[in-house]
Amino acid sequence: MTEHLHVCPLCEATCGLAISVDDGEVAGVRGDDEDVFSHGYVCPKGTLIGQLHDDPDRLRTPMIRDAGGRLVPATWEAAFDLIHERLRSVVTEHGTESLAVFLGNPNVHNVSSTLYLPALLRALGTPNRFTASTVDQFPKQAASALMFGTGLSVAVPDIDRTDYLLILGANPLVSNGSMMTAADMPGRIRALRTRGGRLVVVDPVRTQTARAADEHLAIRPGGDAFLLAAIAHTLVTERLTDLGAAHAHLANESLAAVQSAVDPFTPEAVQPLTGVEAGTIRRIARELAAAPSAAVYGRMGTTTTGLALADGSTLPVGTVASWLIDVVNALIGAVDSPGGVMWALPAFGGPTTEGTPGVGRGATIPGRRRTRVRGLPSVFGEFPAAALAEEIDTPSEDGRRLRALITIAGNPVLSTPDGRRLDRALDSLDLMISLDGYVNETTRHAHVILPPPSPLARTHVDVVFANLAVRNTVRYSPPVLQPGPGERDESDTIMRLTAIAFGIVTGSTEPRAEDVDDLVALTVAQQAVADEASRAHGLDAGDLLAAVAPLRGVDRLLDLRLRSGPYGDGFGRHPEGLTLARVRSAPHGIDLGPLRPRLPEVLRTASGRIELAPAQLVAALGALAPLLDEAPPEPSLVLVGRRQLRSNNSWMHNVPGLSGGSNACTVQLHPDDAARLGITDGMTVRVSTEVGAVTVPAEVTDRVRTGVACMPHGWGHAAPDVWGTTARARAGANVNELVTSAAVDVLSGTAVLGGMAIQVTPA
Repeated sequence: MTEHLHVCPLCEATCGLAISVDDGEVAGVRGDDEDVFSHGYVCPKGTLIGQLHDDPDRLRTPMIRDAGGRLVPATWEAAFDLIHERLRSVVTEHGTESLAVFLGNPNVHNVSSTLYLPALLRALGTPNRFTASTVDQFPKQAASALMFGTGLSVAVPDIDRTDYLLILGANPLVSNGSMMTAADMPGRIRALRTRGGRLVVVDPVRTQTARAADEHLAIRPGGDAFLLAAIAHTLVTERLTDLGAAHAHLANESLAAVQSAVDPFTPEAVQPLTGVEAGTIRRIARELAAAPSAAVYGRMGTTTTGLALADGSTLPVGTVASWLIDVVNALIGAVDSPGGVMWALPAFGGPTTEGTPGVGRGATIPGRRRTRVRGLPSVFGEFPAAALAEEIDTPSEDGRRLRALITIAGNPVLSTPDGRRLDRALDSLDLMISLDGYVNETTRHAHVILPPPSPLARTHVDVVFANLAVRNTVRYSPPVLQPGPGERDESDTIMRLTAIAFGIVTGSTEPRAEDVDDLVALTVAQQAVADEASRAHGLDAGDLLAAVAPLRGVDRLLDLRLRSGPYGDGFGRHPEGLTLARVRSAPHGIDLGPLRPRLPEVLRTASGRIELAPAQLVAALGALAPLLDEAPPEPSLVLVGRRQLRSNNSWMHNVPGLSGGSNACTVQLHPDDAARLGITDGMTVRVSTEVGAVTVPAEVTDRVRTGVACMPHGWGHAAPDVWGTTARARAGANVNELVTSAAVDVLSGTAVLGGMAIQVTPA
């Protein structure tokens, strides 16, 4: 029996695991008590990662579609030969604009994807990039980019030191933090309460986090932007603003512009749109201003929920709400203040550590490129996922449409609006390639599926989430187990695809995967020596590569980034600094300390200032003002989403130990609504909108606000050939079949997934 330490790659909490291995098999998993970040905390998903590794339905070999249309096992070379043949045909006949890529959420939990996918995207040469971000967090990233400079300039609550935490549309006791990497959220919230702090939760559902709070405000779905504007209005009109250290870094006239923008949004005016009494709104604003330290945080309920209008449509408000969260944070002096909202300083670097400190190019939002069918703008180089189906199944007059799709760790049939249309559209593709460990609702349409190894058979380092962490740490996890026979590292697969794409698109000799690896490493080294913020600035790129030899692959790139990063040894300039060898020698991780003030060097706006009032967002808030005069009536029932502790989108439903109990697909209804509709607990009901209908069991509970129906995301495993027996036995229903692709927040490209009117009837 041996014990191995590994950081859990299944969600943003990044908990440290202690994994017992007996003769090559996982014998047990517990939290690593000495982990510098999680201190022994672990959720049920982490403890059952061994079941994910052992899942007999997880793919171990490539699958290709045979002449009879069936997916059958194949060798890696046969799979790559088929990709080469089909991809060349599509590019030769239709060009690279006929190609598209969809990236799913797990990619940001995977160091191979983080480091090598940019090379694949460049090699493909396609402008058609789609990701799960436009059904998730892009409103927050877009607002942060406009205010502070980049899509990862997201200020996170300094939860370990705050005295007052206001949470909107988030359930961190279940999500374990999201866009706020914070292991052991239950312990952190208990510590907040123990030290006399106050927690207020705004949510139409009395979630686990709301039940642990000092106060719960059951807001009308979609009302968050109006509530935040009224809080800002109160802070301004009652002269409660104190911007603290951030005041010196505001763009000229931006404070005055915010004051003018929120002027119509009095607490009385927004009360019908929020369902929160005017007096309560004023009190919350005063409490925020009076607290020794305070922070405001929002998540999916603020980014993907819209406001139901009288005509039956749903108004996107996610980007405005995300902006107003940080407007309130700024007005109470929380920005860059201990106990407020601050920026992490990631050891491997990131957008807020690169370039000229304190100044940058800023962000162009929305982007200049447009989708072919609806003309929806790009954001951060991506198109809205809600437009993917129409870009495939709607040809132009000259026959142009998407003809080939590569999906990587994504399941858009379940995760994006109008999944049934996308399900049909995928069958019309000339080529579909999927990098995925399962035959799921999306990959079942693929011509080739290339499986990754088990999460326990690969190196893990949280490069992305270090940018969003509530404490600065660095940890490295070597593989716990060896890949099985025929399995190959994901970085090798991505590099081979990159080589194939490069040869086809450029018409040149196809490079070897090893050549791609060398080119990626050279690019990282060249960027480090050219970057004036890098500790390797001015050195020779060749010398950097020589210094990290004989490392290759992921480890070589990590060492380059770490040594040139903000804590690095600078390749000898800072002898006490970090190297990959030093990090690897600390199996429980290295604690780099609490968040620290980073203004003004963190800014990457063109002005070098905090743009508190971006013109796009001020205009978007102004467009909401007419609703103050005549608030649309609340529909009899609206839909909102639900997080589940023992689930992670769609891909954990085949793990036996996570099935059952609270991990169920139900529609939650308030007892008053259930009685009105003639529905009893456990009854099978039909939930419908103008675009679709699903059938699910009803769960009658007073945890939801009257007029609200609550369903989880990621279910709907009804096809006979997907996942495995555990998932299919508890298939559930795909909530996104109820969601229209028409409602898109153009400022962030994000689909509106909640807040729309629905009907619920006994089935």
